[in-house]
Amino acid sequence: MKFFLCLLFLCWGLSYCFSTKNLKLDTKWESWKTTYSKNYSEKEESFRRLVWEKNLKFINDHNRLYKEGKKTYFLGMNAFGDMTIKETGSMLNIPLPPVRIRRNTKLKKATYSGLPKRVDWRKHGFRNPVRNQWGCASCWAFSAVGAVEGQLFRKTGKLVELSKQMLIDCDRQQSCRGGFVTGAFKYMKNKGIVSEECYPYKAKKNKSCLNETNCPVTKIKKHVFLPSGKEQALMHAVATVGPVSVTVHAIKSFFYYRGGLYSETKCKKRQINHSLLVVGYGYEKKDENKKYWILKNSWGANWGKKGYMHFQKDYNNQCGIANYAFYPVL
Repeated sequence: MKFFLCLLFLCWGLSYCFSTKNLKLDTKWESWKTTYSKNYSEKEESFRRLVWEKNLKFINDHNRLYKEGKKTYFLGMNAFGDMTIKETGSMLNIPLPPVRIRRNTKLKKATYSGLPKRVDWRKHGFRNPVRNQWGCASCWAFSAVGAVEGQLFRKTGKLVELSKQMLIDCDRQQSCRGGFVTGAFKYMKNKGIVSEECYPYKAKKNKSCLNETNCPVTKIKKHVFLPSGKEQALMHAVATVGPVSVTVHAIKSFFYYRGGLYSETKCKKRQINHSLLVVGYGYEKKDENKKYWILKNSWGANWGKKGYMHFQKDYNNQCGIANYAFYPVL
């Protein structure tokens, strides 16, 4: 019976079955639980503690390499600390994009010529709050809506936060189980989108679509698909158009990013799984050759650099950042 209980409550992953907790970490564990309002049953806590310790070791091992100058970015413990790889992976459910997507071939000749070396739309006033998608695999909605918010800001000079929940509830092809930004753009072209205040985020798919509202609706005319793998075209769009939706391959280190220049050779270019918003680009003050994209994530302000990331730019299309890049046209 004891062995059965071990399998039932501790062996969600075989690597945790015969582990014992490190008593020296008791204080840190209790502090982390308080910080992130974690409460477990006695049996679940044993498992979660072991997962947390394993993730903490991963973070500490990486940060030792960072201090030795072998890594360009550092990690930090956060709300994902008690989650297994399988559980965090459930937040990254991006289906395969449509095979036939018409790209803007005119942008293939886009160059760096005449573009500013630094662009940060936040400094121009585009600073809608960083939100948390929680357990809903809705990064596609946050990314697409963020790009439309950026175009509204450029056109009107006003900040309007738009509804992600409307896309999750009303777009029959997409949900909290995943989606793709092009689907969101198509919905906003046909049906439009209302404000976050009118249709607030619930981190789950509601049974019905609240499609009859008294809120003003914003529609887009179309969306532009940038040339695949061309960071020059992405840079040109961010500088001249505004924030751009992108999709990358996020691996374990992505979840615990805290700061520095995210440079990662282990991610795949063709294995996309997470959508974000490019709000600018720049380079490190001490070295102009260390260029980065400024990415806005949807994992809350406690992740990364207050919800943002410096992601290495012009690094052979790292993690496929330029493979699926879009912006809307109002």
